[in-house]
Amino acid sequence: MNDFNANEGYVVPFHNYFPDLAEAECRVATVLNRMDLPDDEYGLIESYCEDPACDCRRVMLNVVSRKQSKILATVSFGFDPNDSMCGPFLDPLNRQSKHAPALLKLVESVLEDGAYVARLERHYSLVKNAAKKARQRKA
Repeated sequence: MNDFNANEGYVVPFHNYFPDLAEAECRVATVLNRMDLPDDEYGLIESYCEDPACDCRRVMLNVVSRKQSKILATVSFGFDPNDSMCGPFLDPLNRQSKHAPALLKLVESVLEDGAYVARLERHYSLVKNAAKKARQRKA
């Protein structure tokens, strides 16, 4: 009988594996004087699939309001532009706030930064490698 890890196949926050790096490299967008969003700082909290056998090549970005201290939108983004589900798009499996469509636009503008997307891909690889090593230690 195989051991079953209930967390396999689910996304986990990047900071679960690399808390210092997650804090140092967290992207924050400051919004002022926009009609579609309240003035606030919005952190993009990264989560990745930790199943080493999965090659989904995507990130879930939870958009967190500093003032409200809660997730207002969850955006899925794939690194393969030829994938039909590349996105970014509002993840249909997660609750979205009334500001989610405007936050999606904000995330889309942040994802225009190629260096940031490269950082997300590097973080994806770090999580996959760490999860693989953790699985090997358990075996």
